[in-house]
Amino acid sequence: MEVILGLSQMSTSAFLLVSGFFGLLGFMVGVIFHNRQSRVSTLIKEAKMRAVQVKELEKNNAELEKATSALSAKEFELTNANRRLRELENAKSKFVSVTAHQLRTPLAGLKWTFNLLQTGQLGPISTEQKEFVDKGLLSVQKMIKIVNDLLNVNLVEEGDPSIFHFESVDLKTLAEEVKAEFFSQAKSKNISLSIQTPTGFLPPVVADRGKIKMVLENLLDNAIKYTPADGQISVVIDDKKLNTAGASLEISVRDSGIGIVEADKPKIFQKFFRSSQAVSVEPDGSGLGLFIVRDIIERHGGSIWFDSEPGQGTSFFFTLPLRRK
Repeated sequence: MEVILGLSQMSTSAFLLVSGFFGLLGFMVGVIFHNRQSRVSTLIKEAKMRAVQVKELEKNNAELEKATSALSAKEFELTNANRRLRELENAKSKFVSVTAHQLRTPLAGLKWTFNLLQTGQLGPISTEQKEFVDKGLLSVQKMIKIVNDLLNVNLVEEGDPSIFHFESVDLKTLAEEVKAEFFSQAKSKNISLSIQTPTGFLPPVVADRGKIKMVLENLLDNAIKYTPADGQISVVIDDKKLNTAGASLEISVRDSGIGIVEADKPKIFQKFFRSSQAVSVEPDGSGLGLFIVRDIIERHGGSIWFDSEPGQGTSFFFTLPLRRK
């Protein structure tokens, strides 16, 4: 009986054990199935999102290809437009050059004739006639300067280095020559014109003498033109940069003229630019002088700048290295 009872209890225990095992197994299977179902659901969502992203990417690629194609077409148009502009610019430069050359000969003839009349070599003239001759000669000289500016700006824009002929230049001697050239023009307005140089030896610079003379002529011509009667103009040669790296001389042309207003200062070296003050004082002019001057100085390895106050005058400064870089 006890044996039967024992077996019965063992059977009950075994049944409970088995039931617990299968219950646990069922729970674990449920958990695993739930996790797998959740993972599958997540994967499906991710796949849908990626499908949407792929469509967006394909749409963006199509739009990018369209934009790239349009940009290429625009680039082609711009290239052709730039080519046509260059051709027009070259044609304009050639026309200006040819026209200017053609004008030089008759203008030189007119200047020679006016000089003969002015000096009385063609016979005596009255005071009234001399006034007309003086005005005519002045107009011819202005025209010659404009023609020369047009020719020089063409040379500048071509960028041909062969137009520069470098040699050893004594700046003091050159400044004295230019002063003598403008002495009568300054005297007619009772303007004091002076040259200031350091005492002692002044080393020469390696430069194109003709081009540097042109720079001084342009700056002095502007200074006299825009300085009222009884004013002062000085050409100053400074050796303070001789002992610095890249030894150079600093030259300045200083006047007590009308000055330059603040709004015009950034444009003062632009081609064809003339300030409103300059036009009011001197209507004639090409607006090329300072453009040419800056190019000449920069192609010598120097730099140019200015300091100016309206009604107080203007000082243009430029440097010239002792040796070519």
